[in-house]
Amino acid sequence: MIYKFNIIDVPNLAEIGGKAKALIETTKAGFPVPEGLVLAVSFFDEWLQNIKGSDGWQALLTDTTKVNCDRVKAEAAGLRFTTGQRRAFDEQVKGLAGDLFAIRSSSPEEDLKGNSFAGMYETLLGVTRPGLEEAVAKAFSSCFDFRVTEYKKQNNIDLSNTCIAVIVQHQIASDVSGVGFSLNPLNNAYDEVVINASFGLGETIVSGSVTPDIYIFDSVKNSIVEKQINEKSLAFYLKMDGGIAAQTPPEPQKQALADLQIIELAALVKEGEKYYRKPIDIEWAYQNGKLYLLQARPITTYLPLFPELVTKPGEDKLLYLDVIGMTQGFTDSMSVLGTELWADVLQEIKGETLVCSLDGTMPTLHGRQYLNISYIYKAMGKKIAGKMLSIYDDNVKRILSNLDIAEYLPSKLPQALKGMKLNAVGMALKYLPFTVRAIFGDYRKAAADYLEVVEGIKHRSDNFNYQESFSQTVDEAIKDIGKIVNTVGIILSGMLAFGRVKRMFKGYDIKTEVTALGMDLDGNPTSEMGHLMFKLASYDEFQNTPGREQFINKLNNESYSNQFRSDFKEFIDKYGVRGFKEIDVASKRAYEDIGSVYDRLAEINIDDSQIAKVIQKRQEAYDRLYSIAKEGGFEKRFAKQAEIYQGTYGYREHPKYVIVYVLARLHDLSLRIGERFAAEGRLENANQVFDLHKSEITRAQRDSRIDLQKLRGKNLAPYKVVGHIKDWPLVIDSRGKIFKPELEIKDGDLVGTAIAPGKVRGKAKVLHSPYEKPLYPGEILVTTSAEPSWTPIFINAAGVVMEIGGMLQHGGIIAREYGIPCVSGLLGLMDIVKDGDLLEVDGSNGVVKLISVDHTR
Repeated sequence: MIYKFNIIDVPNLAEIGGKAKALIETTKAGFPVPEGLVLAVSFFDEWLQNIKGSDGWQALLTDTTKVNCDRVKAEAAGLRFTTGQRRAFDEQVKGLAGDLFAIRSSSPEEDLKGNSFAGMYETLLGVTRPGLEEAVAKAFSSCFDFRVTEYKKQNNIDLSNTCIAVIVQHQIASDVSGVGFSLNPLNNAYDEVVINASFGLGETIVSGSVTPDIYIFDSVKNSIVEKQINEKSLAFYLKMDGGIAAQTPPEPQKQALADLQIIELAALVKEGEKYYRKPIDIEWAYQNGKLYLLQARPITTYLPLFPELVTKPGEDKLLYLDVIGMTQGFTDSMSVLGTELWADVLQEIKGETLVCSLDGTMPTLHGRQYLNISYIYKAMGKKIAGKMLSIYDDNVKRILSNLDIAEYLPSKLPQALKGMKLNAVGMALKYLPFTVRAIFGDYRKAAADYLEVVEGIKHRSDNFNYQESFSQTVDEAIKDIGKIVNTVGIILSGMLAFGRVKRMFKGYDIKTEVTALGMDLDGNPTSEMGHLMFKLASYDEFQNTPGREQFINKLNNESYSNQFRSDFKEFIDKYGVRGFKEIDVASKRAYEDIGSVYDRLAEINIDDSQIAKVIQKRQEAYDRLYSIAKEGGFEKRFAKQAEIYQGTYGYREHPKYVIVYVLARLHDLSLRIGERFAAEGRLENANQVFDLHKSEITRAQRDSRIDLQKLRGKNLAPYKVVGHIKDWPLVIDSRGKIFKPELEIKDGDLVGTAIAPGKVRGKAKVLHSPYEKPLYPGEILVTTSAEPSWTPIFINAAGVVMEIGGMLQHGGIIAREYGIPCVSGLLGLMDIVKDGDLLEVDGSNGVVKLISVDHTR
């Protein structure tokens, strides 16, 4: 079957491929597409039968090597039209204008969203009429190219379905050509059209033979905002007798496109985006001053910001900070239910300033959570907003310092945020009585009162009833969590005591010792968990356990000693609620996977770990500070404030532990309900309950007619749109523009945020997840960020370097608790540092030195 571009009804994708379908669609829509036709997949049925019946094809399917692919490709390139093919082909081609043609492949799998075979299929330019049959065979044969088959295997595309269509198109004798993007592929900005242009045909750009001009056009301001004019010393021009010829352009350094042409071309690109309702890139050409569209395809690699966060072109732009990785130590998206419940928790605790609705300061949706920087600045003013954002790392500071924040200040605030300053004052006044009591009373009494409140919360969560209304249970549990806010005074007491200690030693060169005073503090559940894990790992009977299966069997058979089993029970009772992504109610808990506990304990090096040294480090720091204080005559004041600091400030991590404990019990409750839904055939398995909102679960408890699978599909649809995103941007605006911090380099050193003091050298071990590979003693942990589930890994680390996270991010807290030199705020470091590279980490000054690169990797 052969279709001309001007056909009325567009054939389906499987018949003509993505490239040809786009050419037919854009021709039909009135775009300036050179005329042409497509030889559909069915046109090549006999050729495909010939190839797929050969021994060479069977060898390729069995062993997809370059040799086998080349053999089949050569066989395909030698095929010629049957009588029927030639008759149909000649009849259609004679109606095309001109005597030179461009021959291109059009695979049903190419240019689809998520697949890109760029540069793998054959393109032939300047083909004469007598050479068309051979050129078509050559283009057809490219579907058997090794690069194509290898890409298909990597992307789980079935090789047995290999097929192709071929485009025959009137060849444009381009004076200037290139590509255009309807958004900026470098920063994702939706309002920036990017154009690459060079002289002659576009092959010089595709092959990388020249550095083209680059023009950036602001589609909102309707103006050219940037030009990079490069020397284009090579160009391919069409030969009138067929083929192409390489030449040096008359003025290689001249701007390839006039400004009016840039504006015209940008308009064409945006018209294409509007037509397809998605970002596209195009190939284009100018011949004798006339613009032609040669190809159009979707951009597959951009970040589609959730529609709820997007503002329209020309409206007030908003600036968002992705806070999950920054504050919680993981970058994966949370579940539907987990996102909702986490937002509810924050709203209960910090609702006066952190409003989690879409028009609030912390919009939370579809597994992500953002801080609306624009609303924070507008509501609180530049000074207060700056202080609020200062708790984040140097990445954020570097980004904001290079921005004109006035560009992102909205003309007005949503109603929900008016009076936010007063709300913040009200929140502070609410805490005041508890703070005063903790500061001026007995801090031990304050700690005891806090722990009493915690035990009440835990007890009530241990007794959730799955037969009661799910929403009511959740709401009551979260309101219960809010009670820990009333005990915030104990933490503030510790902060004030620490501030007094720092002032006492102002002018002394003992910054490291003052920080070390805060290692391994009382009341920190993460630190306590680490000590208990180290204790369990140190048992000889555990060390003699060869694997997780034997570990589980010995526990089930009560083969371990009473003491070990007692300690293990304590660990599970207290810390079994913890795990990776622990703030997500959907996340699996340690008590559900005892084998994973073995894996974590087995990772701990009991002979050389930071946790074994931390108590000694803290005591040495205290002794030195006390000695200095004694010389200065203020040892009693120091001892008193150090006692308060060490007895209270560790509790800053405790509220998070309480939240996780309650969420773990809600996790169990949700699964009980999910099991009931699964038994009724409404869900495939109990875990699908986490794809529902709490109100949906509650309604489904009452009404068995509610279609839960339909609700799941609706809830998960936004997740699928961004399913290809692996590295979520830290800062992005409401028009899709991503802002990245530039790594600060001084004298070859990388400068980040000083998190935990000390200096150490060691080989880098780059981890994207906690147990991806072993971290050996003496190695430097390099990762994006970390949460409490990384504790066993930290125990082994000689030093820690993180891409994101400030002083209060969990990874930073763990590092300080264990006295591990740590630097953070180095976004992009994992693209530079690889396993085995020798690093020096200076946690006191926030500096990382790349001493040498491991050339053996």
